[in-house]
Amino acid sequence: MATVVTSVAFYLNPSIDMTVSQHFFDGEQFPLKHNGSLQTLRQANFWAGTVVIGASMLLLLSQRLRNAIGVSLGRTFVPLITYGVGVGLIVNMLLKNTFGRARPRDTFGLGGEDPLSAAWEFSQACASNCSFTSGEAAGAMAMMSLVYLLPAGQRTIRRIVQTLLGILAVSLSFNRILFGGHYLSDVVLSMLIVTIVMLSADLLLRQVQRVRFVVEKNGEAYPV
Repeated sequence: MATVVTSVAFYLNPSIDMTVSQHFFDGEQFPLKHNGSLQTLRQANFWAGTVVIGASMLLLLSQRLRNAIGVSLGRTFVPLITYGVGVGLIVNMLLKNTFGRARPRDTFGLGGEDPLSAAWEFSQACASNCSFTSGEAAGAMAMMSLVYLLPAGQRTIRRIVQTLLGILAVSLSFNRILFGGHYLSDVVLSMLIVTIVMLSADLLLRQVQRVRFVVEKNGEAYPV
């Protein structure tokens, strides 16, 4: 529902994107893209994804490690599905190469010559790797799937990690707006789309676990 409402709002009011981006445009360029600290923050996004995917693969392949940490096999698939389907397939392969939205720095009024198009509006301004939606914001939000690799019983630790990851995900995503690489709608919708994939993966794996669950009857195991 949040994704639908947000999509409608940005589609009907593309000026929201323009207004937000103009705050970081000095009339010639987006000066913050040269900020060393923000550039370092951007690089952290790539490393974070590598860490989460690597941890998922390690736990997936090692039952002993899963047992030691207290993580089920199904939960190790959540980050892999989130990155593979959400970030890789839906955002980077499908959306970014379908809608043709020009990036802010290439848009008229923000230093470029291409027309402004709304979120979910088809455009011919960009041929590939376009602005809608943000691949890096999708990757930043996918970091939240690291929570699924933490012991289910450690609620306090999980909440702390979840809060820290949430702050980092928002910071990394908003960074793309500061650089003139993406609009606000690109970032927000990427984060929502990845969240849908992550929660769907969790729900799907829970259903699979229920199907595989066995009950004992008369000393024998029967698949449900």
